Amino acid sequence: MNVKLTDVAREAGVGYGTASRAISGRGSVDEATRDKVLAAAEKLGYRTNAMARALRENKSRTVGLIVPDIINEFYTESAAVLQNELDKSGYQLVVSTIGNDPEKERRAIESMLNRQVDAVVHVPVNPRADFPSDYKVVELNRHSDVDRPTVTSDDAAGLKELALHILDQGYRDIGVIVGPAELSTARDRKAGFIKALEAEAHHRGIREELRYRVVHSRYSPAGGYEAFAEYAKDLPEIIVPLSTQLTLGVLKATQERGIKIPGDLALACYGVAEWLAVWGPGITVFAPDLPAMGAAAATQVLTLLDANPLPDKHLSIPGQLIVRGTTPQIK
Repeated sequence: MNVKLTDVAREAGVGYGTASRAISGRGSVDEATRDKVLAAAEKLGYRTNAMARALRENKSRTVGLIVPDIINEFYTESAAVLQNELDKSGYQLVVSTIGNDPEKERRAIESMLNRQVDAVVHVPVNPRADFPSDYKVVELNRHSDVDRPTVTSDDAAGLKELALHILDQGYRDIGVIVGPAELSTARDRKAGFIKALEAEAHHRGIREELRYRVVHSRYSPAGGYEAFAEYAKDLPEIIVPLSTQLTLGVLKATQERGIKIPGDLALACYGVAEWLAVWGPGITVFAPDLPAMGAAAATQVLTLLDANPLPDKHLSIPGQLIVRGTTPQIK
């Protein structure tokens, strides 16, 4: 039996327009009515004809997501919220993973354009990644050199809090590990953390006591492992890897060398992985709000798809400093 939307509307006792809005998620329908329409649709076995709908609207009802990977919790959490929010409005997510490879990024963009996705949420690798000038693009987590809508974490404020905590605990010799210098996240995190350290040390009159070293590496456990070798012969008082993946590499390197955390070396990092709370005494961390970032990106995309102006083109989402046992007070 070919069940039509008119059948669903009749079964639910509502008008065709109400049934359409309830099933598509677009437009105003109260929750009780929506539940009644969805129950009727399920009872009758109604399925939307996505292809016909796309042809009518001249839309594919899909949004592309281009990310480095789906292993990193940064992208899995944001993507889950993004998909959920888009789904409410009748859009599906098409995901492409590119590592941090500009050539794979170029091919992914080309593929999204060929698929005729209605918009793209993009974690840029190439700072000048090329989209058609009128294409609807929202940048997530990172930003390119092109003036596009962005949703990023407020790392400047969060890493300032982390820097102040580290100085409050008495640490003056600090080792920092960040990602590749060509990526905006690495540049922004490094700049925010170092600027806060220097400003606060000057304010406290301890500038001469402060020593910090910075090592750039790949955003991966292997990158963190390799970067730690730069510090192994001259340990700082605290090591600060500014990503979860880098932190994993640091933990492997310290374990192999018999370096105890926090006994021999304190540790603070950037990230949200659940294991950070349960590893050893718990790892002190600045945690970006990934669900809020995903929801904000969805709002930006849907606003663009509705051809409405964005109230704020560049959104910076606050995170949270979580103090745990790896940054004890120096006695």
